[in-house]
Amino acid sequence: MLKSRFIKKSIVAITSMGFCGSLLFHKPANAQVNVSPLVIFTQTKQGTATGFITLINGGNEAVKMNLYALPFTYNSNGFQVLESSPNDLSPYLIFSPSEIVLEPKQTRRVRLLARLLPSMKSGEYRAVIFSQPFKPKNTSGLTVNNRLGTVVYVSHGEIRESLIPKETNYDIKKEELYLLVKNEGNVTIRSEGRWELKQAGQLGFQGEISKITIIAEGTRNVPITIEKDQTKTLIPAGNYQLTGELFWGDPRNPTKVPFSLPVTIPSR
Repeated sequence: MLKSRFIKKSIVAITSMGFCGSLLFHKPANAQVNVSPLVIFTQTKQGTATGFITLINGGNEAVKMNLYALPFTYNSNGFQVLESSPNDLSPYLIFSPSEIVLEPKQTRRVRLLARLLPSMKSGEYRAVIFSQPFKPKNTSGLTVNNRLGTVVYVSHGEIRESLIPKETNYDIKKEELYLLVKNEGNVTIRSEGRWELKQAGQLGFQGEISKITIIAEGTRNVPITIEKDQTKTLIPAGNYQLTGELFWGDPRNPTKVPFSLPVTIPSR
């Protein structure tokens, strides 16, 4: 399903822990630094987009933080930092300041400014902004250099939204079922959904799909997990049909994409 629309003049900051938990590496033990939001969605207006991130030192010691940006993606299995990307926002992203000292119990804001050329192609540009404490001088032994991440998505020009459920696959080693979803649009989508697993027309299992990030023009393995009493249940071997729908966008009028795909669970 393909949906086209022009960029809205708004900024959406999402602070859901689940969305980018993989970005939250161990926090500095003494400083107890937190960052918010974890995710920023914004759109350009006349080539410019702005935003803020907030750093909070909940500890009892001052800490000096360094901020830097890197390109990233979500591949079929999850978050991955890249060396380079055609969608890299980093060259067009400015921090103010890029180095910051947080006194104990202090909160400070860092302004973000993205400037994109009008000639740049429509679509999404993205980067992860890492906030990392400076490594102390004259340290000996093993030093763990921890960092916190905020992912930033900037949409530019006309955008398209399109999710296509492609196929199912079963990981024999992990004994887990996945729905492979392709994002054929030019912006990242956070989708959720619901599903049913039937055998010979009879309902066997059903469940919900928690919100998951599917990167622009990328694919993602969406886990289909069966849980009973908080314990993962294995699907018996056999042939099934996985049906359901993905949905995203305005909760009052979400975009929906149905799916119905065959599933084969091999004998163990």
